Amino acid sequence: MRRIVGDPWFYPVLFVAGGLTFMIAGTRLQQVGMIVAGLVLAGYAVTYRWAVRVRSRPFAGAQAHVERGGVVVFWRPGCSFTRRLVTELTAQERERAYWVNIWQEPAAATFLEGLHEARDGHPHQAVPTAWLRRRDYVVATDATRARLKDTLRQHAGGDA
Repeated sequence: MRRIVGDPWFYPVLFVAGGLTFMIAGTRLQQVGMIVAGLVLAGYAVTYRWAVRVRSRPFAGAQAHVERGGVVVFWRPGCSFTRRLVTELTAQERERAYWVNIWQEPAAATFLEGLHEARDGHPHQAVPTAWLRRRDYVVATDATRARLKDTLRQHAGGDA
């Protein structure tokens, strides 16, 4: 199930399908409340459009990307911190980062737990997490988002 839910398209499709179902049922039953609920539910698909703006890549290439000086960002669909990060990054900054979906890549989730255990003393899967050559950090505050943006700008000329 996590494999399906981990796909970026899942939530928008779910919201649109649910919204259409409510709107059709509301129309047939002549229930304005159901129609409105369907519109609201379908409207939630718009809030998840950010997920399709991130191109997930295989975890197998992450190590090589970091060794070349790039930035790997571990993420998962549905995470509000990831959504905020993605909406604040420009298209160029999003392309420079190497995005790995931990729900689609079990090896990435295990690796992420190891990163956090080495740094924090206990394994966890906090996302989004930026992984660079010499450090890693959770990107959940304004300061860490600014730090990631600066790092991505510094790698503008390279293959980051």
